[in-house]
Amino acid sequence: MNAAPPDASHAAPKALSGPRSILARLWASRTRRILVPVIALAGAAWLIGHELNGFSWALFIAALKATPGWAMAAAVALTPASYVCLAVTEWFSLHSLGHRLSWHRVARAAFTAYAVSNSLGFSLATGTAVRMKLYGGWGLPALAITGATLVAGTAVSLAGVVTGGIGLTLGPAGFAAAAHVAPSAVRLLGLALVSPAALWFLLLRRPAAGGERLAFSAGGRLLALAAGIADWLLSGAALYVLLPHASVSGFAPFLAVFALGSLVSAATGVPGGVGVFEAVVLALSALLARSHETATALVLYRVIYSLGPLAVMSLALAIGGVIKRYRNR
Repeated sequence: MNAAPPDASHAAPKALSGPRSILARLWASRTRRILVPVIALAGAAWLIGHELNGFSWALFIAALKATPGWAMAAAVALTPASYVCLAVTEWFSLHSLGHRLSWHRVARAAFTAYAVSNSLGFSLATGTAVRMKLYGGWGLPALAITGATLVAGTAVSLAGVVTGGIGLTLGPAGFAAAAHVAPSAVRLLGLALVSPAALWFLLLRRPAAGGERLAFSAGGRLLALAAGIADWLLSGAALYVLLPHASVSGFAPFLAVFALGSLVSAATGVPGGVGVFEAVVLALSALLARSHETATALVLYRVIYSLGPLAVMSLALAIGGVIKRYRNR
């Protein structure tokens, strides 16, 4: 890394002065990292309270009893399928960077990392910490783990934007009616969100240090992006099947709601996106179900998709620890 000029650290404050300088320093400060999640959580709490005005325990129990068993079973089945897709993006990122770990190890690390980050939030910190522990034990250097984490995270985040665009493109009617615009305008917005997929194929063509290209083949990049989109489809479907009167025709607009809620909640920095994700989905899914029905589905989804894998991971670690102690006797 090239060292900065001796006076570089003093040039920036002179270039920014007045209110813009204050805002810039605030945005880069630790205060912003605390303030943004707090404001987001407060806003989410107000929105949830507004959407669930009149919500009662009796309504929750009624909606819970009305949820068919097949829907819960489908959500449980869709959850590991979603995690497999996440593992595919992780496997791609590692192999593209030249680290040939076995699928078994990559799947184990990806499942553990996403189980922790989906429940606790701060995915870049919590997920990376888990990967450092597992991949480090298998001989991968810290720099390689960080690089693979960033590539996999970029693939999944980009796939979320593309999935939201697909939802808007295929199901624009409800959004057009709510915004009082033509469906063609919503489709245009959807296509605009799909278009960044091209960046996935353009940016990764940049030569690595020394002029050598990274091993990002076109087929590999397509596989990683497809796996990322499949993850969003499956994880969104795991929530959608829990909503009453879920239909095939309503899945496309719901995907846009689901992707937006997930991306916004991740951007706020609120742990696990708790509250923010629910607020966005509640506010935007009024066309699909009544608020108390959506709230019940969201609770079930949190238990199945977030807490379920975390519980499975914890149980597996506990059993593994007992077996290891037994063998060492």
